[in-house]
Amino acid sequence: MRIGLFYNRDIYAHTALNQLIPELSDHDLGMFYSQRVGSASRTRDPRLVALAQVETDFATAPGLSFEVLASESHCREIAITDINGSDLNVLRAFDADLLISIRFGQIFKAEAIALPRTGIINLHSGLLPKYKGVMASFWSLLNEEPNLGTTLHWITDKKIDSGALISTRSQPVRSSDTYCEQVLSLYRPSIEQICESVDQLQSLASSKGDDLPAGAYYSFPTKEDIDRFEERGLRLF
Repeated sequence: MRIGLFYNRDIYAHTALNQLIPELSDHDLGMFYSQRVGSASRTRDPRLVALAQVETDFATAPGLSFEVLASESHCREIAITDINGSDLNVLRAFDADLLISIRFGQIFKAEAIALPRTGIINLHSGLLPKYKGVMASFWSLLNEEPNLGTTLHWITDKKIDSGALISTRSQPVRSSDTYCEQVLSLYRPSIEQICESVDQLQSLASSKGDDLPAGAYYSFPTKEDIDRFEERGLRLF
């Protein structure tokens, strides 16, 4: 099967792909990345800027580099700047059976969604539908949820974190760990989610349920949100 991996170049995707790619070694893989999540023009709290620097410093992280992962998968990394426009032909040329999105920083729209023969599945680092949008684990911690988790779902339209549910995984909050550490800890069980879904792909594709119900959508936290986060003794990194 031809599987395209779409991801953001950060430590979370680095951790995820180091676990996932060896499990998909029997498949023909392509690797496609975005450089960021969200608009570069938006002014953010300096603590979020510092967090972003930590999240993209994967050079010393355990595991193989993205470049070596691509080499061992007999492909090359391709940067995607506009999946719905100038880079749509890249997706056409790959001729995928399935796309797997892990923190990919762009929204797939109708023409892109229609190209892979089986569809697109997305791994969201939050429990849907309650926590749609970005930094779901931050908002879960701020709201004093007892558990964090991931949701695997089909992408069926351009609505963010919508589509039919495939599976969820959850784990208790570890209050002594930072936000960054807790998000990283989500990816081992979430890779199991993906591998199980690939193994059961045909049955999952033929029996997609209804789209996820409406839920809360969260954006990047403000200065006041991060202040409240830190006042509760929580740390970003």
